[in-house]
Amino acid sequence: MAYAGKTDIETIWGADFLADLLPEDVDPADAVATALAFASAEIDAHLSARYELPLADLPQILIAPAVNIAVYLLANRHASLTTTIEERYRQAVDLLKRIAEGKAGLGRSEPAIVIDGAASESGAAFFSEARLFGRRQP
Repeated sequence: MAYAGKTDIETIWGADFLADLLPEDVDPADAVATALAFASAEIDAHLSARYELPLADLPQILIAPAVNIAVYLLANRHASLTTTIEERYRQAVDLLKRIAEGKAGLGRSEPAIVIDGAASESGAAFFSEARLFGRRQP
């Protein structure tokens, strides 16, 4: 599942940004599609720690990280990589790490663990083995 598209990049970074970023010998449509696919795969790697993939719907919170990761991948040439692009990439990865750790969410119901019909909304569950030793009753 692609979490963003070319129009999202143009909306966030500006319409002329991609033309300035990419060299003339690169097909912009292919380069952008590949970068967005890699960005979505990176997002999935983080989300798979907490969510069942593919997600049923596209959370709006994932559009900006997908765009910023894709732009970082496109700009990963010495002349095009700026501190702003690199900082936005780091912020996107930090957000994804927080989501994977359960410190941030996707803006919707978070996964619940269901045990014997009871759900844990926090995602926490405790398990133990059967008792090995017990007290003897007189």
